[in-house]
Order: sequence, then C-alpha cells, then structure tokens
Amino acid sequence: MRKLNLKKIGKAPGTLTYTGEEKETKSILELITYDENHFEKNIINSLDVITNMSESVKWLNIYGINDIETIDEIGEKFNISDLLLEDILSVGQRPKIEYEDDYIFIVMKMLYFNEDRTRIEEEQISFILKENFLLTFQEKEGDVFDLIRKSLSNSNSDDIKYGEDYLLYLLLDTIVDKNYLLLKELEYSIDKVEVSVMEEEYNDLVKDIHVLRRELVVIKTAISPMNQIVYELMNKAPIISKEVRNYLKDVNDHIVQIMDFISIYRETVNSLFDTKMSDMSNRMNKIMTTLTLYSTIFIPLSFLTGVYGMNFKYMPELDDRISYPLFWVIAISLAIGMILFFKKKKWL
Repeated sequence: MRKLNLKKIGKAPGTLTYTGEEKETKSILELITYDENHFEKNIINSLDVITNMSESVKWLNIYGINDIETIDEIGEKFNISDLLLEDILSVGQRPKIEYEDDYIFIVMKMLYFNEDRTRIEEEQISFILKENFLLTFQEKEGDVFDLIRKSLSNSNSDDIKYGEDYLLYLLLDTIVDKNYLLLKELEYSIDKVEVSVMEEEYNDLVKDIHVLRRELVVIKTAISPMNQIVYELMNKAPIISKEVRNYLKDVNDHIVQIMDFISIYRETVNSLFDTKMSDMSNRMNKIMTTLTLYSTIFIPLSFLTGVYGMNFKYMPELDDRISYPLFWVIAISLAIGMILFFKKKKWL
C-alpha cells in the first residue's frame, strides 16, 4: 500500500490518480435493473441511459478503474466528491466507510488465491449506496458475484423482493464468505509445513513459514477493518433497513469467526517457526558437541606426537625396538578409553 500511494505524492487533494497497474483499457459499465416483475442486464456505453425516475433497483458495476475520464464522468453524474473518487482510484486504500448527504461510500478488499503464482492476491472494490442505486467499482473484470446475478434474474428468488441495501448485503456476504476458501488453502499449506517440520524431510521450511506469515498478515489487514464497516452499517447507516441490519449481523459473525481462525493460524505458524528454529539450534549443538568430543580425543594423541616429534638427541624411548608399536598401543588405548568414557556419560 505504501508503494502504491507514492504516486499521489505532491498532488493536490482530490486529484484523480490511478495508483494501480497502468493499463490503457476502457472501463466496462454493466447495468443491472430489477424488481419483482423484471430483470435486465446490459453493457452500456453512456451514462445517459440511466435515469432515477424508476423505482427499480439499479446496480451499476464498473470494471476497470484505470479509465480516469469515465470515473470522473460517473462522479459528475452521481454527484460524488473528488476526494471519494480519489479513494476509489487509490488501490492501496485502507478499507473504510464514509457517510455523505445522500449516499454511503465503502472501500473493501476482495481476496482470492492465485493458483499460478501460488499466493494470495487482493483486489480493491468500492461501493456507493444511494436510494434505489448501488455502484460498485472493481479493478478488473471478473468477480464472485455471478451467483447473485443469477439469483436476481430468477423471478421466484426472494432476493428481488428487497431493495438496494439488501443487494449491498449480498455482495458483502459473498466477499466475506469467499475468505473461507482462502482459509482452507492456508490450512492445507500449514498442515503440509507442520508434517515437514515433524519429519524433518524438507530443508527450505523457513521460507515457506515466512510466506505463510506474510499471507496471514495480508488476510488480517483486509478482514479486520470490515468488522468496523459492518458494525457501522448495522448501527449508524440510516439508509439500511431494519431487516437488512439483521442479515448484516450474520456477516459480522462470519468476520469474527474468520478473525478467530486467523489468530489460530498465526499462533500455529509462529509455533512452527519456533519449533524449526529450535530444531536447527539443537542440530547445530549436536554437531558442535560431536566435533568438540572428537577434537578432545585427539588432544592427548597430538600431545604424544608433539613430544616424540621433537629433535632432542637424548630420548631413551627412541632407541628401544618396541617404542614405535608401543606408541600405537598407547595412542589407540587412549582413544578407545576416551570414546568409552564419553559413551558412558552419554555425550556420544
């Protein structure tokens, strides 16, 4: 986030600057209109087709926020302040909720597991909730809301009986529940690392543990502020109906449960890291102990070699015919005796 926000340094507040990956594609505007009697989904090329006269719920989903001209046009159409548009374009924005005169603004992170890169990645998604209208801004095309679209197109679905605040609840609930899949992937990775730590069959565990710790930080950073967002929607947002507030309680429960899982996983990963460090330290101590003991065995042998390697003329032992074999008997006996002593002490 810090690196992404560097692009805004030196610019006046409210200056529209896209801080994500630079692209030249145009934004895609998907407009969904529905009520109990009809459902319609269109890709629109102009905002002029949108009117506020109908009582139908309208959901305008914008794919691609790198198109500053289109984002600015949307801001003028719906009277969105430049400061909030700046937050929409700043993909390093921390999740938050803000209240304006006639709408609510929410920024959140949508997490997903990138199988190609085998890591967790995040996408910023922004919401603007107005009367009979919901705007969503996504960084790229494709999301996890297809089941919601399918439900809204079904005339027998209960989802079409409620307003735009219920639609916001459905989107938030989908984003939150999507994190359970990430937790499943993390749990699998943690279990695999835990087995490797216990069996000592993999030497690059420290790197894997570091990756797990980093991914847990990413999830916590994205999920933790959502608790406050949902809490304020339940208690402070006048545009949210009483029925939807009850549904949001379920979302809040899921967030709390996910945070509990994250805390458990963090403790587990930290414990694995400590276990791995302790194992490496113990192995190093065993190696140093072994080297020290074998060095100790050779100390008296080196002493004998040094004494009888001196070039003194009068050394009586040198003239004896059995001096050489006697030296080896003494040396081998010393070595064997010290090894047996160390084994008795359980140092070897």
